[in-house]
Amino acid sequence: MAAALFLLLWYGLIGTLRGGVHPDLTLRPSAAQLPAGGSVTAAMAARLIEHEVDEGAFTPNDPFFFPTGFARRTPAYQTRIVQTVHAAVDALARETRPPNLAADLKVAAAELAIPADQWWLRAAWPPIGASAERHYRRAAAALVAHNRLLAEGRAVPSSSPPGARMDAASAAALASLATAIEAQAAQGDRILRGTDAGNPSVQLAAARGTAFAAALLMRGLRDDNAAAIRLSGRAARWGEALDALDAATNVSPIVTRNGDLVTIGYSLLIAANAMRDILDGSA
Repeated sequence: MAAALFLLLWYGLIGTLRGGVHPDLTLRPSAAQLPAGGSVTAAMAARLIEHEVDEGAFTPNDPFFFPTGFARRTPAYQTRIVQTVHAAVDALARETRPPNLAADLKVAAAELAIPADQWWLRAAWPPIGASAERHYRRAAAALVAHNRLLAEGRAVPSSSPPGARMDAASAAALASLATAIEAQAAQGDRILRGTDAGNPSVQLAAARGTAFAAALLMRGLRDDNAAAIRLSGRAARWGEALDALDAATNVSPIVTRNGDLVTIGYSLLIAANAMRDILDGSA
């Protein structure tokens, strides 16, 4: 009985307290992450990493003897946040000009590409190495260094397209977010149709993680391209996409049912359609 009680407390109570899906749509970068002249998108990416890695328990690489070792929803949620941030940062790194301005972004993208389930001890050579959290902290530091470079004027971005068009890096980042959102909507649809044996509760957590990261990163892109958006005639579509992402993030039933996957999938598709419309006009 004592052993059963211990396991219940360890994996049940402590595991629940340590884990959990807690998106915060009011999250904003710190002054250090966003100096004057810096990229809001890069700062938001750094803030998201800090929020998941340093301000709570990062669970995807927890071994079985940790309280969250058998958790599935929280790891899925946090993994999708990291993957969504990685996709956006990688897109920024590929399209940012001049090349010296993209150096720190490339470092961040490489660090974020590390699988979220990588622990410091692993069945590979070398058997001991940096955990996923350490890699992600390096990514956040590289993003801050990128913004510091912008703020100090040591590298000047290529001139933005005239008028109502986003710069190529922002457009690529927005496209990466749309792709991630569409993938989650499609995965939920496959579960609903019975063509995928995925767990609805885990899928809902993964979709919420994607929506949460995309909502904050899209706010960064909106701030970085405020002038172009005002001239584009598509400001309402930005608002529509963000409202839909916020709604998807806030789908939080006590017990996940198929109807919840339908609800979040609908919100994700509304967001993706609005984002594709924005991209068609590049603003």
